[in-house]
This record gives sequence, C-alpha cells and structure tokens, in this order.
Amino acid sequence: MDSSFIEKVIASCKNAGHCVLAFNFPYFDRGEEHSSGPELEEELLVLSELMKFVQANSFEHIRFVAKSLGAIVASFFLKNVIIEEHSKYSVIVLGYVTGSIDLKDFRGKISIIQGEKDKFGGIDVVKKDMESTASSDISYFQIEGGGSQFQSS
Repeated sequence: MDSSFIEKVIASCKNAGHCVLAFNFPYFDRGEEHSSGPELEEELLVLSELMKFVQANSFEHIRFVAKSLGAIVASFFLKNVIIEEHSKYSVIVLGYVTGSIDLKDFRGKISIIQGEKDKFGGIDVVKKDMESTASSDISYFQIEGGGSQFQSS
C-alpha cells in the first residue's frame, strides 16, 4: 500500500488481532489515474476474487474498512449480498463520498468517519445522504477541523 494512512489502519487492525486483507486497485498498480469507470467492474471483480481466495464465506464476520473509492467499491459489493447475510458484514467508511456510496439497502452495521472540512461535506451532509438507508445501526463520527485525510488544514 502506498498510503501511510491506510498502512496505519491496517497495522491497527492487525494489532487488535483481526485478520486483514488489503489490496490496491489494478488501475493504481498500473500507474493510471482513474478507476475502470462508473460501474467499477474491474474493482468489483478483484474484490470478489479476493473474497473467494480467502474463503470469506467461512468467516463469521467481515468488516470492510475503506476510504473513498474503496468505500464506494465495498458499497457496490454489499448491494449483491443477500439480505439474510447482511448481519455478517459491517462497514467502516473513512471519508464518505456523497452521492457515490450506495448503502441504502444494506442492513448491517455502518460506521462513518468524516473530516469536518472534507471536500464532500461534513457529517451533516453525510447524514442527509444516508437518510433513507435501511440499516438501523449507523454511527457517525466527525474529525473536527479535518479534511479528507482527517488532518487539519
């Protein structure tokens, strides 16, 4: 991972005793600037293949910890999970991209951490975007003064 922020998140998860799977999206590894497009077909395929590889169906709980595009991809992935399995999954969004993350039908646990000065809006904007979400277990956290990397500007 080329992100010190994500490396710290991974280390925290490992130190807490969790199994961790982290990966770059193929476009990033190829040195390209953009994802595979609005449907994120390549990114979803990679995530699906990795979930098969680690035999995710054998885990009791899977928590996605994702930032920006990763959270969008996780939300698209969760749209394809049958409702009866939603409780097996949870998602922690580190920087919510308003209008792009689709957790409207997801019924599992959702935690959103947003910088007050994030370019997509602070926590009030996020809450408005999440108004019609099916989950009854949503937690919101705002990093005061923080931008999209949660650092004060």
